[in-house]
Amino acid sequence: MIEIKASAGDEPRVILVLVSDNFTLTDISGPADVFGIASQYFLPASGRPYDFVIASVRGGLVRTSSGLLFETRSLSEIPIETVDTVMVPGNGPPEDPPIPEDLVAWLMVHGAKAPRLCSLCTGGFILAAAGLLDGVRVTTHWRSAPIMAARYPAVNLDARPIFIQDGHIWSSAGMTACLDLALGMLEEDHGSEIAMEVARSMVLFLRRPGEQPQFSSALSTQGSGDPTFMRLHAWMMQNLANDLRLEVLADYAGMTPRTFTRRYARKIGRSAAKTVEVFRIEAAQRMLLQSEASLKHVARMCGFGDEQNLRRAFQRSVGILPEQFRQTSRMKEDDALPTRAASPNPLYA
Repeated sequence: MIEIKASAGDEPRVILVLVSDNFTLTDISGPADVFGIASQYFLPASGRPYDFVIASVRGGLVRTSSGLLFETRSLSEIPIETVDTVMVPGNGPPEDPPIPEDLVAWLMVHGAKAPRLCSLCTGGFILAAAGLLDGVRVTTHWRSAPIMAARYPAVNLDARPIFIQDGHIWSSAGMTACLDLALGMLEEDHGSEIAMEVARSMVLFLRRPGEQPQFSSALSTQGSGDPTFMRLHAWMMQNLANDLRLEVLADYAGMTPRTFTRRYARKIGRSAAKTVEVFRIEAAQRMLLQSEASLKHVARMCGFGDEQNLRRAFQRSVGILPEQFRQTSRMKEDDALPTRAASPNPLYA
């Protein structure tokens, strides 16, 4: 538990995490580090720090899905009016998450009183069972989406993004997506600069926007299990603005162009040129979502050279022009997310 000592007149933001047996440890350790690092190292003297409180209905020891034991406080000890955010992590297998009835009963009475309510992974099932997600746009672990849609048809489920904010209700996809959600909350509370500093301190490769899909091409291409191509893809992601022609890629992989072409297609299932384009398109999407950079700058930073090449590639891959993508994505976020400031490093934000 993170205990932040606040000075007079600087009361901490209490984040109340509701757990039950077999909860997923990542769901609370990730946000705990985000808010703890921010409080200890990056918040200005005038900024409100965080008090991360882990509680269960009865208090005492609660076992995580990995077997570790957590000492929790009893919910009866915590006045709900002092709480800024209620978080509900997932538990059990995503295909059949259990619903702790005592926790649902507490949420039915107190959940709507929280200024900010959040589900992590399959924690959305618990909030949905308490009737708190009816008509709300939420996401969950991709494996859980069909089950949630069948059990709770009143929930406006969107299983594509890694996290969603719909009014005061936040939800994240599975496992490490809780980091992205916590950084989004930190940005809402204290601004994008502090959120970026915390992300850098945690050595995150990307600061992902909520509308980013749960699956990225960079992750999908690692499914080949080939260490040479895994290293190549990581290098490609860091050098999208540079020359990534076939000869350059083959040289980095230590192969002749002919051998590289044959082996790459067999292992990855597509051409290296297609992978380069997909990586560049995803990077351009991130820049368009998270910054006000011009199309000319986006094209140059993502390796398209000029705006016309970017437009052609975008039309071919996404089906719309980059200007339309930015506009429609912003309209979606305006319905659910606060306005975002430009990132200091939008390509890898």
